[in-house]
Amino acid sequence: MFMMVIKKRYNEFANAFKKEYPKVKVHYALKANTNLNIVSLLKKEGAGAECISIGEMKIARKAGHLNRDIILTSSSKSDDELTYAAKNGILVNLDSLEDLDNLIRIATKLKRKVRVSFRINPDVNPRTHKNINTGHKFTKFGILQTEGQITKAYKTAKDNKWIDVRGVHSHIGSQILDVEPFLENVQIHTEVLRKLKTDLNLELEFINLGGGLGIPYLDKQEGLSPEKMAKTICPVLKKNLKFLKNMPELWFEPGRYFVAQSGILISRVNSVKLSPYTNFINVDTGFNHLARPLLYEAHHRVRVLGKNSDKKVFQVAGNICETGDILTDDRILPQPNPGDHIALLDAGAYGFSMASEYNSFYLPPEVMILGGKELLIREREDFKDLIRNQKKLV
Repeated sequence: MFMMVIKKRYNEFANAFKKEYPKVKVHYALKANTNLNIVSLLKKEGAGAECISIGEMKIARKAGHLNRDIILTSSSKSDDELTYAAKNGILVNLDSLEDLDNLIRIATKLKRKVRVSFRINPDVNPRTHKNINTGHKFTKFGILQTEGQITKAYKTAKDNKWIDVRGVHSHIGSQILDVEPFLENVQIHTEVLRKLKTDLNLELEFINLGGGLGIPYLDKQEGLSPEKMAKTICPVLKKNLKFLKNMPELWFEPGRYFVAQSGILISRVNSVKLSPYTNFINVDTGFNHLARPLLYEAHHRVRVLGKNSDKKVFQVAGNICETGDILTDDRILPQPNPGDHIALLDAGAYGFSMASEYNSFYLPPEVMILGGKELLIREREDFKDLIRNQKKLV
C-alpha cells in the first residue's frame, strides 16, 4: 500500500468540494480496506468513518475516531449492531421503517438518544455493473422517495423522544465515471428536503451523497475528477436549497477512490500453460485474494515484472479449484518463467477486505510503503491461523 497515494487522493477529493461548498465532511468507507494503518492515516487527514458492522465500528474507534465521526450504515442491522451504536453515540443511517422500529425499541430500552439519518432510494441508474448498482428501485437499499414512506419515516422519528433526526443519505452505486447520475441524485435530494420542510417544517443538518466516484482501471482511461464533480453539483445544491434557513453540511463517504490505486497484488508464477486454444499464466493467488474479477467481471491491469519480450495472448489463472478463477481476460503479455512475478494493479480497494481462506490457502501479508520504507502491516497467515477457532472432537 502506497500511503502517500491515499493521502493525495483524500486531499484532492476533500479540497475540491471545500472550494465549492461552505461546509463539507468526508467519511472513509471502511469496507474498501479495513487495515488499521489506512483508517488511521485517513483519520489524521480529517476523514470520518462509514461502517457496516460492529467490527468496522471497533476498527474505526481503535484507529482513533471519535464516536461522533462514525456512521453505521447497513440495510440489515442486527440488534447487537444497533445497541453498540446507541451506547457509543454513533450516528445510525436507517434503511427502512422497520430499521427505525428496531432502533426505537433498543433506544427506548437503553434510554439513549440516538442521532439518525435516513437512506433514500432515489431510483437513479448510475450505469455501472448490476452488482454495484445500489440506487435503483429494485435494490435492497433505502426508502423509496416516491411512495410516501420518507415523510412517514421522518415524522415517526421526529415524534420519538429517543431519536434525534440529523440528515438524509443516499448511495447510488460504485465505480461511477459519469457526473450525470450524481447530478440527478442531487436534484432528488433537493425535492426530499423541500418536502420535509413543507410537510414537517423539518430542516436537516446534513445531506450525505455517499460515495461511488470511480477510478480508471484501464490504461489511458480517464476518470471523473473530484473537481469536475464538485463544480457540477455544488452550484446546483446552493441554488436549489435557498428555501432553507441554514445551508446543510455536505457529506460524502468514498472508499475505492482513496485506496484502490495505492495497492498492488504481487504473485508468483507457478507455471505457464500453452495450448492451441488458450494460454494461461498460473499464479499462486486467486479469487480468494482478489474477488472483483469474478464478482463484477472487473478489469485489473497486469504487469509481468522484469519482462518485456516474447509476447503472447494469455489469461492469468488463479490457483483456486474453480473454473471461474480467472483473474484477467485475454491480455497480450510477455511470457514469464516459473518463479517470475506478476503485479495486479489497483487492488487496494476490495482486495484484502474481500479475501478469504477458501481452499485453505493462507491470507497474504500486507506491506505499506511510507517515506520510502517498506513496512509490514499484516503478517502472512500460517497453518495455525487456518484452524485457530476449530475444536477437534472426533
